[in-house]
Amino acid sequence: MLAAVAVFGTAQAQHIEFKWRGFYVAGGYDHAMNLNQTPYEDHVAFNGFTVASGFQFRKETGLGLGVSYMHDATGAFSQMPIFLELRSHYLRSRLTPYTTIYVGYSLPLGSSSGGKESIQIKSGGVTSGANVGVRFAVSRTFGVHAYVGYQELYMTKVDRKVAGRLADTQPLLLHNLKFGVGLNF
Repeated sequence: MLAAVAVFGTAQAQHIEFKWRGFYVAGGYDHAMNLNQTPYEDHVAFNGFTVASGFQFRKETGLGLGVSYMHDATGAFSQMPIFLELRSHYLRSRLTPYTTIYVGYSLPLGSSSGGKESIQIKSGGVTSGANVGVRFAVSRTFGVHAYVGYQELYMTKVDRKVAGRLADTQPLLLHNLKFGVGLNF
């Protein structure tokens, strides 16, 4: 009986539950790649960082505001989405699955791919998406997470130049597969 009490006490001492109420900050590295075929067969991939902060009302419900920096290697599609997110965690344990859904507006960063064959975002647009991931609580107030998700980026005005002249101005919708890793506070 004494051994059972000792084992139970040790198991309870190992249990770390991440704070489930109060202010939170989650941030990290993201990578996104375009899945859809665009009219000009653009191959777009983004590397960037995302930070979201808000209030966790209970483990299932948190509401926050976030910002991302998304850099395209060509510089043509680089942008900064600002969004509102709904964050949910599903278990009161050290390792828990979570989801986020978000909607916002993406601001173009004014960059261009340059040259006679260039692309430039002139006007941003709506962004939305959903992520599914896991969070591991290192301590009650610090954790690490990994996720995979879908992101939609709509740009209302994209200019394309051919031979140095404006050839086309039209909206563009990107469907991105997104994944990332980060820290929770």
